[in-house]
Amino acid sequence: MRTKTDHRFIVDVDPDRVMEALLAIERTPDWSPSHKDVRVATHDAYGRPKRVYATVSPMGNSDRQVLEFDCTADRISWQVVESGAGGGGKGWFELEQSDEGTEVWYHSEVYLPIPVPGILMKRSMARANEEAVQNLIEFIEKFQFGENYDVG
Repeated sequence: MRTKTDHRFIVDVDPDRVMEALLAIERTPDWSPSHKDVRVATHDAYGRPKRVYATVSPMGNSDRQVLEFDCTADRISWQVVESGAGGGGKGWFELEQSDEGTEVWYHSEVYLPIPVPGILMKRSMARANEEAVQNLIEFIEKFQFGENYDVG
């Protein structure tokens, strides 16, 4: 079963600071209710996350995943390349400067290997994503610069 979601929101934060917060991949459990543990295994030439190990619990089922990240100046994308439970997914964040602040587009696709009634999965994932987006906005607004990533 597959579900996808798209959220667009604006934060009154400089795009570089938003990108810095999003690149703090190991802090994902601070804002995402589905992520229990996230560790960066490798970085790209700019010091940004490349290969990431994550323990996630979509719909309450724990899964250990390996994700590959690709980062540019205004986009972070990821894809599940290995999953202990057979799950999968991909997604991205895209940033764009606007008159009101930084517009963030969050797209996520989740594939669950277990049969779940479609309406139940969509409602559960929608609730989890709404909570994650609200938490993410607060996380971005309060984020303090940590490691310096070259967003080039």
